Amino acid sequence: MAEFLTTATLLCSLAICIRLLTYRPAPGANHRPAIAWCAWLLIAATGGLALQIMLQGARAHVTVWQLLLLMVLLVATYRSRGNVAHLFGSN
Repeated sequence: MAEFLTTATLLCSLAICIRLLTYRPAPGANHRPAIAWCAWLLIAATGGLALQIMLQGARAHVTVWQLLLLMVLLVATYRSRGNVAHLFGSN
């Protein structure tokens, strides 16, 4: 069970990080520094978690609650197509 949790958490973290990194705003979109910082923090947090799991391997401590939170964030991130402003409801 622990191996599944670790692998699933790694994949969710990587998927969120990659989707946020590959976001391309529409032409003429406004740049909002606060939203950009939130996006940067989400990228750093999910990328850092993925890196930690890759470095620690089976010794990485992950819980079901972390995985559930990441799964909700993953679905929300893909539904908003990586747009953090839409993710937070700031339009």
